[in-house]
Order: sequence, then C-alpha cells, then structure tokens
Amino acid sequence: MATDKSGGPPVEPAVAQVIPIKGWRRIMAERMAQSHAEHAQVTQMREVDVEALVQLRQSRFAPAASAGTRVTYTHLLVAALARALKEHPLVNSCIVGEEIHVYADVNVAMAVALPDGALVAPVIRNVDRKTVAQVAAEATELAEKARARRLRPDDLAGGTITLTNAGMYGTDFVTPLISAGQNAALGVGKIVAKPVVRDGAIVIRPRMGLSLAYDHRVLTGAVAAQMFQTLQTIVEDPSGLE
Repeated sequence: MATDKSGGPPVEPAVAQVIPIKGWRRIMAERMAQSHAEHAQVTQMREVDVEALVQLRQSRFAPAASAGTRVTYTHLLVAALARALKEHPLVNSCIVGEEIHVYADVNVAMAVALPDGALVAPVIRNVDRKTVAQVAAEATELAEKARARRLRPDDLAGGTITLTNAGMYGTDFVTPLISAGQNAALGVGKIVAKPVVRDGAIVIRPRMGLSLAYDHRVLTGAVAAQMFQTLQTIVEDPSGLE
C-alpha cells in the first residue's frame, strides 16, 4: 500500500478492471485452496534426456498424424507415467479418513487450458492398459470436447494422478498442485537443447524439466524419488512404449 509523501492517507493504485470471482474462477480458487489445505505438498524436480523420446515420436508416431491421430509429447508422457505407476503403486493413491487407498486403476487427468483462462483436467482412464495411439486418440477427443465446452461430469471424474504440461508456453519447470482424491501430480516443462557431458565429451542433447509434486503424509522423499527414477528411465529409454 503506497503512502502519500505529504503525510495524508495511503494512496491506492488505480483499478483498471474488476473481475468477479465466480463461475470457473470460483471453482478454481476453491480447488486450489482445498489442495493446499488437504495435502502436505512437496516437489522434486529433475532434468531428463529426451533424445530417444524425440526420435521415437518422429520415427514411430509422427506418421500416424497423416491418419488423423497426432501423438504429442504429452501423450507419450501420459503413457510413460502410467507405466511407472504400475511399478510404484503407492504413488497412485489417496487418503480416505485414516486410510491410504491404493488405486487399482491408473487414470491420468490431463490439464487443458481453455481460451478464457479456465483450466480443466479431463481423465484418460486405464492408461496402463492402452497403447500410445489409443491414449493420443482419447486425449485429443477430450481436449476438443473441453475447448468446445462439451465435457460431461464423468469426463472429469475418477482421476488418480494429474499431468500438466506447461512446456508449450515456454516454462522450464512447473510445480503442479495435487488434486483432491489424489496424492501426486506431474509437471512438464519445455524441451531445451543443452550441452551435457557424455563419455568425457561435451555434446548437445534435448533436455526436459519434470516436477513431481506429492503428499508427504503418504510418500516419503525416497519413495517418490524411486518412482521418479523409474519414470526417468522410461522416458530416456522409451522403446517399451507401444
């Protein structure tokens, strides 16, 4: 609050616009406050080498775009995350009262930004049982429905973990908030060519920033790091993604 140098009352800044907090803004505000209130959230970050992921997308999945299904890095990461969770099921869980409920299904909520600034997270169900092409087709359909305001309540329910990709906006790292009914969220940054040391030589490699937010009441740093390491291994050697 600015103060008048003459000793008078504080000088308030001029207001250019008043935006009511209602509709989707109220829903988002309530959910964000709920996330902070309900989770003991901490975040781990790491850079991963995505040269193999880039090559995989270009060689195996780019041709599919001509058939109408465009596979993005988000789709590949959704599939990779689901596979990592199958090896570390405790991350795919929630707290219910005095119990930790470990989910049998891996349902990834994929954050989608709408033109007016609203953010929704439609859910891709049973990702661990689907091919990358199936994930891409379902994710594309859900994103189109979101932008057309045609999502049904069922499309937004049942997520067990959330993935948000801020890399498309030039962000290096993002710390996502954990959604209600979940214990973790993955944030994705942009791909950047960086110099790294390989076999004693400096080479240029594409790198991506990942952020794993998790509820420390359920997951210790070691458990979260183990899942994060598995995810990194899958991303850096994605040959098993089909």
